[in-house]
Amino acid sequence: MKILSIYPYTHISSAALMINGKLIAAAPEERFNRLKMSTAFPFKAIEWCLNKNNLTLNDIDLIAVPWNPAININDASMRWSNELRWRGEMLSNIPVNLMRILNKSPAKEMTLSFDKHKVVYLNHHECHAASAFFTSPFKYSDILTIDGHGEIDTCFLGIGSKDKIIKKDSIKYPHSVGLFYGTFTNYLGFKPDSDEWKVMALSSYSKKQNIYDLKINKLFELNPQGFELDLSYFDYYTFDRRKNFFSEKFIKLFGKLKVDKNKISKKHFLIAGAMQRAFEKIVFHLLKILKKKGSKSDNIVLAGGAAMNCVFNGLLNNKTIYKNNYIPAYPDDLGVSIGATYLANFKFGKKTRKINHEKHNYFGPEFTDNQILSEIKKSKLKYSEIKKGLSKTVAKLISEGKLVGWFQGRMEFSHRALGNRSILADPRNKKIKDVVNKAVKYRENFRPFAPAVISEFSSKIFNLNSNDNIYFMEKAVMVKNSWKKRIPGVTHVDGSARVQTVEKSVNPKFYELIEEFHKITEVPLLLNTSFNLNGEPIVCTPNDAIRTFYSCGLDVLVLGKYIILK
Repeated sequence: MKILSIYPYTHISSAALMINGKLIAAAPEERFNRLKMSTAFPFKAIEWCLNKNNLTLNDIDLIAVPWNPAININDASMRWSNELRWRGEMLSNIPVNLMRILNKSPAKEMTLSFDKHKVVYLNHHECHAASAFFTSPFKYSDILTIDGHGEIDTCFLGIGSKDKIIKKDSIKYPHSVGLFYGTFTNYLGFKPDSDEWKVMALSSYSKKQNIYDLKINKLFELNPQGFELDLSYFDYYTFDRRKNFFSEKFIKLFGKLKVDKNKISKKHFLIAGAMQRAFEKIVFHLLKILKKKGSKSDNIVLAGGAAMNCVFNGLLNNKTIYKNNYIPAYPDDLGVSIGATYLANFKFGKKTRKINHEKHNYFGPEFTDNQILSEIKKSKLKYSEIKKGLSKTVAKLISEGKLVGWFQGRMEFSHRALGNRSILADPRNKKIKDVVNKAVKYRENFRPFAPAVISEFSSKIFNLNSNDNIYFMEKAVMVKNSWKKRIPGVTHVDGSARVQTVEKSVNPKFYELIEEFHKITEVPLLLNTSFNLNGEPIVCTPNDAIRTFYSCGLDVLVLGKYIILK
């Protein structure tokens, strides 16, 4: 069975292709149209998924969409559906009005057929849940998804059982942990639904309780069902969008804040820290509720945009609520296209599940040596071809302080580069964060960079057990005291690091490069950040990499086996 999933128009557009239960290809539209966080219909991503596998849309058995618009149909929506602006709207107008006559709860999924093509609209949070459970190592697991909102839900509490996703409960919009976080992102001068990780980075500068903890605790109340927000402080849910996510009452409580991204005040740090603690308090409360209602499996998987919070995720191993946890590489809305392929597969196709613990996210385009060389020659660049010892050569350049653009294999399907579209640097340099920021990333100086470490050494350098693997940079953990001064370039202000553990079996080229760096420096890790300029998507093609290389302060570009120096 061939399933194509498409997800347009919300936070980020993407497409994914599954054939006979195996995920074959997936990519965000932004990597092709070069518009960061593009919400455009994913024409280019669809085209690439199909072309890569010599398919056309006529070959697809089922098209899955990870949003069920039938759930959003209510009396308020009638103001858009009572009149036709053009006759094509009969596609939606007729079923909308039939649902109005039926006056009953919408089905869990909605289908549309034309010719032999079948489109199924799936529940958004179930697709989030599927993206985590069906890629996890667990046969049974509890599932918690948290985001701004999907249809009318903001949290999904459920169970993964073999090949099924079972809903136990949910939190309804407008009570939203994701939009609670987004409100503070907005208030602190950043872009909500986009810059939450900047606020998370700010929170690390304020680990102790302060005057804002008590104020923020006024905004929500925990209860046996979950939580409720005091909506009088928020404006994100009002009928037509207001200028800000927060209300005048919110401003009276916290005061007016001067917004200057280049001048972060102490108040920014204090509020961010207090808000992060409140976020953690709410989510751990939800986990305790789920534990009572759940599968008794001692396993938990998380998804939704809030599961991008690596500071919270890093605490999961230290809590006794669940023994084992898993978070996919793409817990946010980017991943629902993949989740939809899995959910559709088990609902309408393959009925038995084999455990497929996902350890990588290399589902995007790749390029042959001939294709890479053609692009280099087209740009009339001088290059060296390294037939043997590429990793040794590049490791030496990094140890000498060079900033390297590293382009290998298939592109990652996530916001984080994991060794195939990466910028790499020496973590021993205490000034390297400023060097990379000024030369390449052009981003706020309070944001940390992440280490990619050989898995065998991870527990020696970080507070991890020997069997703990962090494949997707999804958790921030503490650096051991004996290593903090050795790797200042990747140690955050609070002594933490957002770690990626690299296994030879998962990414042999990247592993070998770090291994060679270890031989030279006795440090088995590299600073790893995504290969892109600030405000641009991660590079996809060799041409993207070449253009980015010559638009910033990188010293070395490695495209497959070819090296270009400035």
